[in-house]
Amino acid sequence: MLNSIKLGFIVLLTLFTSLNVQAAGGIALGATRVIYPSAAKQTSLAISNSDTQERYLVNSWIENSAGQKEKTFIVTPPLFVSEPKSENTLRIIYAGQPL
Repeated sequence: MLNSIKLGFIVLLTLFTSLNVQAAGGIALGATRVIYPSAAKQTSLAISNSDTQERYLVNSWIENSAGQKEKTFIVTPPLFVSEPKSENTLRIIYAGQPL
């Protein structure tokens, strides 16, 4: 009997915990990949904060496939605060040798 009560409590606790996680908002990107047209001077990426209460500090950068920061691209703004229920745009600028 005691084991069934413990099991019921664990199931209820798991259920309530998963409901809170599903209701949480946060930062979402407008795309998972950005294709940079060779003739363009810049491109952009939309970012939205779906949370109704929390502000988030967003730090942005470009890195290569090895996980190292890429210096041929500049992202502006590199650091900003995303307010609740807001949308922001990151500008990505190619600063390397002409293609």
